[in-house]
Amino acid sequence: MSRDCENLLSFIADELDAKEKRKFTEHMQHCRECSREYEQMTEIWNSLQLDFEEKEVPASLKAEVMNFVFENDKKSVRKIIGAKLKERRIFLQKQFTPVVAGIMLCIMGLIIFTIQWQNDLGDGEKINSVPVEVLSTLSLQGTEQKNKDTNGYAFILQQGETKRLVVQVNNLPRLEGSEVYQVWLLKNGERENAGIFKPGKNGEGMLIYQLAQNLHFDQIGITLEPDQYSSQPRGKKIMGSSL
Repeated sequence: MSRDCENLLSFIADELDAKEKRKFTEHMQHCRECSREYEQMTEIWNSLQLDFEEKEVPASLKAEVMNFVFENDKKSVRKIIGAKLKERRIFLQKQFTPVVAGIMLCIMGLIIFTIQWQNDLGDGEKINSVPVEVLSTLSLQGTEQKNKDTNGYAFILQQGETKRLVVQVNNLPRLEGSEVYQVWLLKNGERENAGIFKPGKNGEGMLIYQLAQNLHFDQIGITLEPDQYSSQPRGKKIMGSSL
């Protein structure tokens, strides 16, 4: 994939300036992969911005997840949600390109996270039906040649007064023992911890992190940490991106 291909998400999200848009439009005329993904992703992207406002979460999915939340502790819920996302990932990968499948998994993960969050708040504090706005999109890449197939995407989403970072990654090296992957938000050399996660056996992982409204950053880094207790990076950087 060329560097021009990395601008596909930004082009769809209308984040490029006029010169960059013209350049990418010319690129798509000669890149069959970007043209194909653009057609698929345009419909999905519009749904991401509009369907959260207009469509209810499918009753079967909502009931399934809510039952799990009521009947299991949080640790078990996370395992079950991961299994359900894995089932849907296999289906999506058969129907769409890896980029489009990754975006759809991010959307599904956010839906499930919101359902669980609503349940934690209790019946008297349900979140109103507020549309989701996509503030930024990022492309994540592996930092080492031996991990050249490691990649992912991240979205910064705004829903009412709540802002979240959604990260979805693929082809991560397998962890050993107490190791975890940790996400860091970087600004002027300062790092903020955005949480930890462990990928599945297939190397895929997802993290959803609630951002403070006044938090600003210009890069994301993912490191391999020896355990879950790092307040500053102790391990090597595995992935990175810039806004």
